[in-house]
Amino acid sequence: MMEAISVFEILTLLAGIVGVYLKLTQEVGRLKGRIALLERQETEVKKILTDLVTAVNDIKLLLAEKGMR
Repeated sequence: MMEAISVFEILTLLAGIVGVYLKLTQEVGRLKGRIALLERQETEVKKILTDLVTAVNDIKLLLAEKGMR
């Protein structure tokens, strides 16, 4: 009877380990997708900021030209 309990415990433990492994694998996959999304958004934000800086510099030039007249 003792062997049956220890085999049952081992099988339960193995099932738990497999379950945790699958859950962690799924979570890592989800996090990788989230990282890719954030990196794309970062690239978009950098482009928008670059465009904004260019526009501000154009406004500065226009204001400087008006001030010189």
